Amino acid sequence: MKFALAAIVKDERDSILEWLAFHRVMGASHFFIADNASTDGTRECLAALALQGWLTLIDFPGEPGIKPQLPAYQRILAQCRNLCDVVAFIDADEYLLPLQEQSDQGLVPWLETVFSDDGVGAVAVNWACFGSGGAKFRDVGLIIERFTQRAPHYFGPNRHFKSIVRPDWVQAFGNPHYARLKRGRYVNAEGSPLEIRIDKEGKQRSGLSQSVCWKGARLNHYLVRSVEEFVLGKARRGSAATPGYNKQRTYFEKHDRNDEVCELALPWVPKVKAELAILEKLVGQAPPHLPNVSPQATESKTPSKQSVFSVSPPAGKSHRGSHSTSLISWFKRKLPGGEPASASPVLRFELDYPSVKRDPFVTKSGRVVQGWLLLHPELEHSRQQLKIIAEWNSQFELEYPFNVSRPDVITQILEADPENHAQLTCGFSFTVPLQLRHFRLWLDCEGERFRLPDVHVEDPSEYPDRPKVLKGEHGWLFLDNDTNGSVDQFTGHMRLSTAGLTGWQDYFTEAGKLASKLGVPWALLIAPSKESILGNRYHPRKPGTAGPIDQVRAISATHPLVYPDDTLRDLGEEAFIPTDTHWSHRGAMHAALELAGRLGVNVHRCKQAFEKDVYALREMGGDLGNKLTPRQSSKVQVLTSFNHVRQKKYDNGLPNFGRLIVTEYPKALNKGTLVLFGSSSSYAMFNHLVRIFKRIVFVHSAGNIDPFVVQQIKPSFLAAQTNGRFVIMPPTVGQSLRSQIQEKIERLTPDERKTVETRRIIAEPGYLQEIGLEAFEEALVKAWGEKTE
Repeated sequence: MKFALAAIVKDERDSILEWLAFHRVMGASHFFIADNASTDGTRECLAALALQGWLTLIDFPGEPGIKPQLPAYQRILAQCRNLCDVVAFIDADEYLLPLQEQSDQGLVPWLETVFSDDGVGAVAVNWACFGSGGAKFRDVGLIIERFTQRAPHYFGPNRHFKSIVRPDWVQAFGNPHYARLKRGRYVNAEGSPLEIRIDKEGKQRSGLSQSVCWKGARLNHYLVRSVEEFVLGKARRGSAATPGYNKQRTYFEKHDRNDEVCELALPWVPKVKAELAILEKLVGQAPPHLPNVSPQATESKTPSKQSVFSVSPPAGKSHRGSHSTSLISWFKRKLPGGEPASASPVLRFELDYPSVKRDPFVTKSGRVVQGWLLLHPELEHSRQQLKIIAEWNSQFELEYPFNVSRPDVITQILEADPENHAQLTCGFSFTVPLQLRHFRLWLDCEGERFRLPDVHVEDPSEYPDRPKVLKGEHGWLFLDNDTNGSVDQFTGHMRLSTAGLTGWQDYFTEAGKLASKLGVPWALLIAPSKESILGNRYHPRKPGTAGPIDQVRAISATHPLVYPDDTLRDLGEEAFIPTDTHWSHRGAMHAALELAGRLGVNVHRCKQAFEKDVYALREMGGDLGNKLTPRQSSKVQVLTSFNHVRQKKYDNGLPNFGRLIVTEYPKALNKGTLVLFGSSSSYAMFNHLVRIFKRIVFVHSAGNIDPFVVQQIKPSFLAAQTNGRFVIMPPTVGQSLRSQIQEKIERLTPDERKTVETRRIIAEPGYLQEIGLEAFEEALVKAWGEKTE
C-alpha cells in the first residue's frame, strides 16, 4: 500500500525535518506539502528535498481574507489522485503513531488492515494531546522524546480526529478534520463505524467523534510544546483554518495537560534520529540553532568520569519578530523567575547518580539522585539561598537543600582547601520513586530559577520490587517509595506548582458551577493521610512545616472543603489502622458525619443513628502490613452491627478506578440521592453513609467528576472524595466514566477478570434505566465482549 502524508505548513523549520523523518520511519512513501509563505527557511528546506523527489512542494500563499488550509487541501487532492492509495491530512505538530500488535513495522500493516474493507473511504484518527511537561524553553532532543506527558483519554479535545482518505473518493474537505466522501464510509482507527459527536443542541460536530478511539493508531498531538516554542510558533502563526483566530494564553493553559506519562513513541527515537540525519544531509544545512539549555561536556578535573555540565538558560530577544505586548508579558511570567536571566550563576554541575557511567544507586526508599553544583566565585555568598528543585510533573515540585559536604569537589575542581570553604556544602542527595523514568531539575537561587539537565533513567522493571513501607514506632507502618511522594509530602519537600494550584482553583470553580446549575449542595472531602495525623508520634522521619494539602486548604477558604484533621487528631490512634494507609471504621464514621453536615444534613440525628453501633476487635494486615515478609498485622475496631453490602443494588465489580456501585437503604435518614465521586477511603464510610442517604451512586474516581453521570442522576446531594496524598494531582470536572470503564477492562489480567465476575452484582431488569445509569452497564458489557473476542 502506498501511503502518503499531506499538510499545509508555515514557519516550521525547527521541526519539519523531524516530522518528515518520523513519518518516513512509519512507512510514508511521499509527502504533499503546501507552504504558506514561510519566512524562516521552511520553504528552502522543503524545496531541497522536493528537487530530489522526496516530496511534492506546493507554494500556497493564499488569498487575503481567506484562510488557506481547505483550499490547499483541495489543491493537494487534485495532485495526489492516482499517485498513492491513501493520504493522511494532518498538521506538522501531529504524529501518526501505530498502536497495533505489529506496531514495530510502522503504520502500513494497520492501514492495510483497516482499508482491506473495500467499503471504507476514510479513517478518523483521534488526537492524544500532549502538554509542555513544564518546559519553559525549547530543549535539545526530538519532540517525541522531550514531551512524554499527555492529557488523559477522556480529555475533551481528544475527540478531534484527522482523516486518512482514499483521495479519489473525496469530494472536498468540510473542515480540516472531516472529508465529505463521494462514496464509501468513515470508520474509526479500530475499523468500527465512526460516530460523530452530537452537541447539546442536537447538532452534529463533524471533526469530533462521540468517543475517543486509541486502537490501531492515534495522532500524538504536540500542540503546545514548551512555552518558548508556543509563543514564538503557534501563537505567532495563528490558525490556518479559522480567520481571526490566534492561539494565545488561554489556548496554552487549556491544552497544557500533563496528567499521564506516555512513552509509546520513545522506542522509535533511534530510527527517527537516523532518518533525520539523512534528511539534514540532503538539505545541506546544519540543524537549526537551539537557543536554550544544552549540556556541554568537559573532562576537566572531576572527581569521577561523569561529564560536567555548564548550564545557562536562553537570554536576549528572539530573532523571529515582534509579538503582542500582552502575550510577551504572559510569556515572561511563565519563565522561571519571571524574566529570562542574562547569565547563569552555575560554574559546574554534576550528577553522580543516576549516571550512565555508574551502576544505579537504589535504596529501599527509591532511586538515589546525588550530585553537586558550584557557583561562580563572585556569587558564593548566595549559597545559603540555594535550593535544587525536582519536577516529576508540571503539577508539583520537590525542593531540597544543598546540605552535603563535598571536600572532594573543592579539592579537585576548585583546587582549594576545603576546610571552611564557602562552597563546601555544594552537594545534594535525595530519592525518587523507582518507577519514575524522567524528571527535570532546576536551580533556585534567591528566587530565580535556572534549568539544569533533565534526568532520564532506564526501565525500572530491571530492578526487583522495593518495599513501599516505612516502619515507625510501636508497630505503626507508613507508605514509602510511592509515586505520590508520601514521605516528601510529610517532610515538607513537596509543594504544588502554579499549574497545580490553578488546577485546584479550576476544579473548585467548575464543581461549584455544576452543583449550582442543578441546585444541589456539594462538598469535597479530603481524607487526611495517616502521617499528617499521627506522624509526629510514630513516623520515622521528621515532619515538615507545610505541604501540598496546606496549599489546597489555603485556596479553598470560599469553597466547601471538608478536611477532618482536628476530629481525627482528637480520636487519636483509633482513627487509623496501624498496618494500613486508610482510616478505621471509627475514623470513617467521623469523616462521614462531617461530610453530611457540610451537605446540610442534620448531624445530631446521624449521631443518634450510630449510637448503638457495635464494634469488635479484629486482626488484620492491611495494604501496608501485607507487603511485608513476614506479613505484619494489627488489631483494630471493626463495625459488626451493620453491613452495607446487603444494600447494594448494583456493582460493576471493576477494581479501583471505573468502579460503579449503587446502594439503596429504605430506612436511611434522608430520602434523597447522593452521588459520590470517591476513592479508596470512601469504602470504609459506606456503612455510615448508606444509613444517611437512601440512595448512593458511587464512582471510584479519586474526586474526578463526570458531569454526564451527575446530569443523568439529578441527585439531591453531590460530593467528591480524594485522599490527602493524591492532592498533588488536581482532579477535574470532565472525566468520562464510560471511557474509564472501557480502558480498565482493556487492561484487566485474566485473574482480575475472574475477580470482577465474582464480585459483580447485576441490577434487576430496568433498574439502571430507571435511575439513568444504563449507558454505563452497556459500556461495560460491550468492552467485556470485545476483550473476550
